[in-house]
Amino acid sequence: MDLNGNAVTWLGHGTWLWTTSQGKRILVDPFLANNPTCPDDLKDPGPVDAVLVTHGHIDHIADLAAFVGDSGTPVFASWEVGAHLIGQGVAEVTQMGLGGTIETAGIRATMVFAAHGGGIGAPDNTMLEGGGAAGFMLHFPDGLVVYQAGDTDVFGDMALLAEIHRPDVAVLPIGDLFTMGPERAVHAVRLLGVTKVLCGHWGTFPGLTGTPEALQALVPAGVEVPSLSPGDSFGT
Repeated sequence: MDLNGNAVTWLGHGTWLWTTSQGKRILVDPFLANNPTCPDDLKDPGPVDAVLVTHGHIDHIADLAAFVGDSGTPVFASWEVGAHLIGQGVAEVTQMGLGGTIETAGIRATMVFAAHGGGIGAPDNTMLEGGGAAGFMLHFPDGLVVYQAGDTDVFGDMALLAEIHRPDVAVLPIGDLFTMGPERAVHAVRLLGVTKVLCGHWGTFPGLTGTPEALQALVPAGVEVPSLSPGDSFGT
């Protein structure tokens, strides 16, 4: 898959590590040590230049505070999730809201809507207010635009996001049960108008039965949906 000189590695579930053509590293939704599908050699992916957080569910932020520590790595999250992370001792948190755009590690990232919950599970099994879920539109310096959807169902305003941002690649959750499955994700592909799709949030736990192969069988000819396993990389 050609990514204009950029590269991405799937660390399993909803965790993705982007490396820009300029060598900057951006980690999305760090679920590492407790991620049963993350390869052992990637549970510590090394220093990164920025961390993007789509929402506060445990399978997206479980390892963030321990991973970032007091390193000063910039973390970008919603107002509610950001407040939670600050409370956990994360030193460098930028809180933002839907439609907000930041520049970090050489990219522009716009926080966009996702059709999903956002509660933060507390150690005593209560649920903390986590605000709404989000995704990100990532604009790379060489012109590549990536829709990092986070966890979501298909929604009609994906067409508006496509009109505004014109994404080249969509990173979509396709496992079903907690997000859309392949039968609904095919409509997301149509609304977004992308020809390159990377699939996450599948195969990690029982019930996440969707597969890239199932989505590939549904999309029109010319849309690339590669098979992948945790640890696989695409691009240069």
